[in-house]
Amino acid sequence: YISAEETKFGLDETELENIITRIKNNEEQLRNISVQGFMGMASFTEDNDLIRSEFSRLKKLFDNYKAQLSTVNFQLSILSMGMSADYRFAIEAGSNMVRIGSLLFGSRIG
Repeated sequence: YISAEETKFGLDETELENIITRIKNNEEQLRNISVQGFMGMASFTEDNDLIRSEFSRLKKLFDNYKAQLSTVNFQLSILSMGMSADYRFAIEAGSNMVRIGSLLFGSRIG
């Protein structure tokens, strides 16, 4: 949850830390859980500086956890951020997966 928008949901940094700790402390019981990466959506805004700062914050979190975690449960390789309107900023920030459906298929109908 890198955006302050009420319409977006996800984990804040405290919730992320709590889940990671719970998985680390129960690796044997949760051996079928495999966290592959992080995903975040920036604010829906024309404020490019805000978008860049949100993507940058998630990239820092991702890099921090990737450096700390390398177990059966944590093989962080995917940083998914950026959609059709902001994917360029996401790539600049280090995203290696973008969601650009409306660029490819057009806007949703209905």
